[in-house]
Amino acid sequence: MEENRKPKILMFCDYYLPGYKSGGGMRTIVNMVDRLHHRYDFRIVTRDHDGKLDKEQYKTVKINQWNSVRRAQVFYLSKDKVRISKLRELISEVRPDLLYANSYFATLSIFIIKLRKLKLIPNINIVIAPCGELSDGSLRLKSAKKKIFINLSKISGLYKNIIWKASSDLEREEIAKIKGKSGKIFISSDLPPKMLNENYLQEKKPAKESGAARMIFLSRFMRKKNFKWLLEHLENIKGHLSIDIYGPLEDGEYWEECQKIIKRLPENIKVQSKGSIEYEQTAETLFEYHFFILPTLAENFGHVFLEALAAGCPLIISNRTPWLNLEEKGIGWDLPLENPTDWINKINRCISMNNEEYRQTSSNARTYAVDWLADGKVEKDTIDILDYSLLKTPGKVS
Repeated sequence: MEENRKPKILMFCDYYLPGYKSGGGMRTIVNMVDRLHHRYDFRIVTRDHDGKLDKEQYKTVKINQWNSVRRAQVFYLSKDKVRISKLRELISEVRPDLLYANSYFATLSIFIIKLRKLKLIPNINIVIAPCGELSDGSLRLKSAKKKIFINLSKISGLYKNIIWKASSDLEREEIAKIKGKSGKIFISSDLPPKMLNENYLQEKKPAKESGAARMIFLSRFMRKKNFKWLLEHLENIKGHLSIDIYGPLEDGEYWEECQKIIKRLPENIKVQSKGSIEYEQTAETLFEYHFFILPTLAENFGHVFLEALAAGCPLIISNRTPWLNLEEKGIGWDLPLENPTDWINKINRCISMNNEEYRQTSSNARTYAVDWLADGKVEKDTIDILDYSLLKTPGKVS
């Protein structure tokens, strides 16, 4: 690399700004660019629309051209340009020092791996961040197709000498099962913004009356998030419980199944969908609720958990995420899905809390998030992965 030139990193992710419906994987890339643009020259290749359900092209960017988007150059591919030949052309044009794929199963990610295997692109290192796609919960969805691809990839050595970015110890174990003998796995938490809810005031949080609680589910609505399971076990709830759902309804059939259960719920339980909100509305929306609830089958990180804590919302989540031992920290509960009674007991505990007890738990949540965000190790771990990948000789990753 030339002296004084920032290393050029070409990133591939299905969705990017100005989108907001695709979840935490995209936010990780946005935050990486915002926080590390002074060290690296980021170029991003993405699709021309927002999320799986929204096929309408963006109106505020140029399609099939490079755009300056905040601190990165971004190329938005129309559907007819999502081709392996087009990716080869873009790689040749950019001449990057490193390739970074923000998925394991996404078409864009698979294309660049195939280009490398066929030696149709320069011999440079590739980083892959699976973003939770290799968890047991995720692999159970469309499992046959995924297992066939994983097995064929192992046999063919498709992912030989790849550098992997895991978000937690658990994801490292998941990657180790599928990666083959070569390659190296780094662990680094997904990068959040440097600060969340900068103007937070604890005294402005909604008051909490004993006997009632307002909870929020904020996520892409699909089977992996496991909301139907929660609905099926909302029995023996004492007091008034309100759960509002925010996020795109990605699986219409699954939402219909949930609605049938919602209609049968007793009058003291209210569940409704509020639709998608833009990322900039997330902080103020979370702030208006007492608790955050998500019985997910698996998460590799979960930006929304940190966002909820920063908004003073204690968590009620499954124990299949990196956010564990929440009760010991006084900031919520991570519960096994194998014990639905435990979920009901904790929800009832939340409902019964008076305002004084709730304020303390809410304050604990906010303090924990602020301290977590202030830890410099979060950013350093990502820098270590990128610098290793830039300096290590391709084909000799270990």
